Amino acid sequence: MNLPTFQQLLPHKLVPHKLVPHKLLRHKLLPHKTDPMLQQPLVKILLQITLIGVVWGTADILKELFNLPMSSGIVGLFLMLGLLLTGVIKLNWVNVGAKFILGELVLLFIPLMMSITQYQQLFFAKGWQLMITIVVSTALVMLSSAITFMLGNRVKRALYRRTHHAHQ
Repeated sequence: MNLPTFQQLLPHKLVPHKLVPHKLLRHKLLPHKTDPMLQQPLVKILLQITLIGVVWGTADILKELFNLPMSSGIVGLFLMLGLLLTGVIKLNWVNVGAKFILGELVLLFIPLMMSITQYQQLFFAKGWQLMITIVVSTALVMLSSAITFMLGNRVKRALYRRTHHAHQ
């Protein structure tokens, strides 16, 4: 049974390699011809998104069951990390679905913008507090991401040196 791909579902005019001039396609930073996401079967992406949703739903149940003082998204993040590290869930079972969700993340900001326009008086009255919160939290996320990346890279280099110097 042949499953449809996103490329087959999209109109021919919307295929990415038709939107990019031919000279730019050879650039190393741009995708060559088509995006790999467009070649994935639709059913595979939907099943992977469903598996991610099941983990998130399980995290929500655990949060309520144990009355945890954090959001179910954070619990789900740690649950997914644990399942991936122990091998209960393989990375290739969720990677395409996760990339698809991250690629469509911009759509999640549309409800935010609609709520801002719906509650303009609140935004104008308390907007400075919201802006300070947004700026500080964004800076903290960027800083913690950078520190995590640097520490992870340091550990990776140390493991690489240890394994390659042990063999020499």
